Amino acid sequence: MSTTPQVNLCHSRRLTGDYNSANESGRAKRKNQRLLHWLLCWFFIPNGLLVAQPARQDQDSVLTLAHALDITAQFYPSIKSKRIETEATRADYSARKASFLPAGAIQAQALYGTSNNVRGAYFPNEGTTNSVSSGIKNNGPTTDAVWTSLSSLNVNWRAITFGRNKAELALFQSATGRAEADYRQELFVQQVRVADAYLMALIMDQAVRVQEANLNRVRAFRRVMQANARSGLRPGVDSSLADAELAKAQLLLLDSRRMAQQQRVQLGQLTGLPTVAIRLDTTTFQQAIPPDFAFSEAKLATHPVLTYYQRQIDLDQAQTQAIRKSMLPAISLNGSFWARGSGISDNLSPEGNFIYSPSLGAGLPFRVANYFVGVSTVWRFTDLVRIQRETRAQSLRTLADQARYDEQLLTLRGQQQTADLQIRNAIEAARQSPIQLGAAQAAYGQAQARYGTGLANIYEFTQAYTLLNRAEIDQAVAVNNVWRALLLKSAAEGDLADFTRLITK
Repeated sequence: MSTTPQVNLCHSRRLTGDYNSANESGRAKRKNQRLLHWLLCWFFIPNGLLVAQPARQDQDSVLTLAHALDITAQFYPSIKSKRIETEATRADYSARKASFLPAGAIQAQALYGTSNNVRGAYFPNEGTTNSVSSGIKNNGPTTDAVWTSLSSLNVNWRAITFGRNKAELALFQSATGRAEADYRQELFVQQVRVADAYLMALIMDQAVRVQEANLNRVRAFRRVMQANARSGLRPGVDSSLADAELAKAQLLLLDSRRMAQQQRVQLGQLTGLPTVAIRLDTTTFQQAIPPDFAFSEAKLATHPVLTYYQRQIDLDQAQTQAIRKSMLPAISLNGSFWARGSGISDNLSPEGNFIYSPSLGAGLPFRVANYFVGVSTVWRFTDLVRIQRETRAQSLRTLADQARYDEQLLTLRGQQQTADLQIRNAIEAARQSPIQLGAAQAAYGQAQARYGTGLANIYEFTQAYTLLNRAEIDQAVAVNNVWRALLLKSAAEGDLADFTRLITK
């Protein structure tokens, strides 16, 4: 909200006060008006400025996994491309369906040329031969030219195709189904990638926080060590070792930040979002260990990857059927109307020659008209051998795609078994990691106390906080591995609903 209207409002109040003060007498009334003017300004300006300030980023600006999946589905380029291709196949289906309607054409022409001709047959040679007209002239060939005209209306409809049109429509419909399956497969695979990248980005961020805490511990330890070394309570080598441990902790932090940034870049590439705008949900995936869910055999049958291969098999079968039907003839209904004009008169001259009139008025007006209606059919029986070979080739392609389908089914079943194993191991690791972390924290506290009283050396103390650092990393990784195993199981099942349902709980 802009503050300009409030400033203008205060300015109008001031002008109104000045105008009234010029017409009123008395110092008290002018003071009251000025007081009212300042109150209005102070009331409107701060509120306007307050509204004009940009809203602070709050919890709503955090990119949750569910939101990341929605953004990917709407804006990722490859998914948009598949969605557009699906719409294109639907348009192809509609166009093919419209091609079965009666075909009509109207044409008109006006030509200026000679009309020499001889009797005899000729072959049109796929329409490349010019049409002939007129007859043999008594005076032989002539260079006299006249205007001629022709206009026609032709309608042709393949009314009976013995199933050819139906097979072609089924072929285009199968192509549409395959395009839709390809789109859903691309969407599903990309969302699985985004979910995995999101979980990896979370664990990388948690590793950064663990290394930051570790660096703070090492810095505190180094300050104490330097003080003890300067006072002579500890040898100087302890101070040097503390410097080395500080450098090591800084390197670990730098390396963890680098990996976290790389993972955010990958997540940004998969979602199409700028990396700097990504703020992850750091609370949902660090709660209690998520429960396992049962594998659904029914969902596996509708897995997007398997559905795509099944639609490819359907397309192959439709193609085979369309090839078989193409060997059948078609019965067409035909109708035509045409009219002609010519500058050559039907009457002969006294010498028995044709009378030529090169004027437009003699050649362009129609002189005769004709029409016909009927039934026609064409059957290219010589295509039978070729069609049989094409049918055999397409049947082999169908068998190849069926083998690919079986291969994908085996792969998904193997992924499901692997996911079950990973979930069991990850849950057990997540249950043991707090025990390890508690023991490491206790060992660190004991080592710190022993080192402070002189009962332990620096090597024992550094080993204790190294063990604590590792236990903190293992604790974060253990819970994250459970989520990743559940994601793998959902990917093998072909439905992310069970996985996303755990997120929204």
